[in-house]
Amino acid sequence: MRLVQYDNGGQVGVGVQVDETVFYTGYHEMLSFITDGDRALERAAAAIKAGRPVQFDRLIAPITNPGKIFGSGPNYLSHGQEDPDWEPADEPMWDFIKLTSAITGPYDDIVIPPTDDVIKRGPDSKAKYAAEHGFAVDYEVELGVVIGKSARNVRREDAYDHVFGYTIINDAGSRSVQFHFNQRDMGKNFDTFSPMGPCIVTRDEIPDITKLRIESFVNGERRQSALISDQLNLPDVSIEWISSVIRLEAGDVLSTGTPAGCGTFMKPEQFLKPGDVVRCTADHIGYIENRVVAGTARTR
Repeated sequence: MRLVQYDNGGQVGVGVQVDETVFYTGYHEMLSFITDGDRALERAAAAIKAGRPVQFDRLIAPITNPGKIFGSGPNYLSHGQEDPDWEPADEPMWDFIKLTSAITGPYDDIVIPPTDDVIKRGPDSKAKYAAEHGFAVDYEVELGVVIGKSARNVRREDAYDHVFGYTIINDAGSRSVQFHFNQRDMGKNFDTFSPMGPCIVTRDEIPDITKLRIESFVNGERRQSALISDQLNLPDVSIEWISSVIRLEAGDVLSTGTPAGCGTFMKPEQFLKPGDVVRCTADHIGYIENRVVAGTARTR
């Protein structure tokens, strides 16, 4: 199934999408749907059979209130090798957290706030970089893995039993804050820096995710392209690793890393600027497309 969250006059609903038509499932938010398990899927199937489409104003992120969003460090060899200082790790790298306040919709704007008096913090080289480059906002196309049920000390051979489905994430970040002020979590969590969607495709629809290709485009130019099979640690390995330390709960999201092609490592660097349009795609899931604007993000 393809499951979406939509906004209709300020009211949020969960729909099941068939082609371009969305049918209301009876749920008002995705986390409740996921938590309800098979019962929710049965209600979604019944909604399709009833054949009563729902009208709505826009799609929003398919899940807006996950308990946890885990972010992966280099999980593609190609991305790690872009950085001359990178050293491969002996274990999966899940080294930052994304916050729910950063989530935005599949077609909403990525907002870059004004830089004056925010990051020009002194005469040292790091502040000088920030003064010259602003927030240096970058894009990262990633496969999002949505957890379907509690997972603690899960073996990798059982890991996919705990997956609800898959989505697309643009793991945007401020390289000035992330690298030059050594604030990785802060740099990754500006409001609107986690576009997500356009849907969650349930696990049964994609039995072999290794064959999926993810790509990113900036103003129509392809910047990134890789198969999920290129990951250093596939989701089953990552679920085993994370769940050995932290309990995964229904609705938690794993943003599973990005391949080579980020603006940071291009020569010259090519950071996002107002007016740019970023499209992130994944086979069988679709695409998200977000315009970059300058300003202050509005509270949802």
